[in-house]
Amino acid sequence: MRHRLAVAGLLWAVLTAGTFATPQPRGLGTIGGRVLGPHGKAIAGARVTLQAAEGRHPETTVTNDQGHFWFASLPEGLYDLRAYDHRRVSEWRHNVWVSPGQQTNVTLHLRPKKSL
Repeated sequence: MRHRLAVAGLLWAVLTAGTFATPQPRGLGTIGGRVLGPHGKAIAGARVTLQAAEGRHPETTVTNDQGHFWFASLPEGLYDLRAYDHRRVSEWRHNVWVSPGQQTNVTLHLRPKKSL
């Protein structure tokens, strides 16, 4: 009988250990995608700026030869993105959601900059 109580107590401790553990930090995710020109051609060397949706922590990367970009190890949450080069700019993509362990894919389309 004592043996059964000891095993039951040990089993309870193992099963409830996660309940009392310190909360883990929120997971990390990735935003990746492509930058395309007005005719659907991939744009190499375009700059892509990402910032938290509330405007904090801007980061910039450059697209590769196929127009792809990545922002890795992002905390879960909402982000805004925009691409540009010396002659063109994309619209802002607002409220792009990043989920832990997932890649969110975004395509940004460059348009000619408007003259003032």
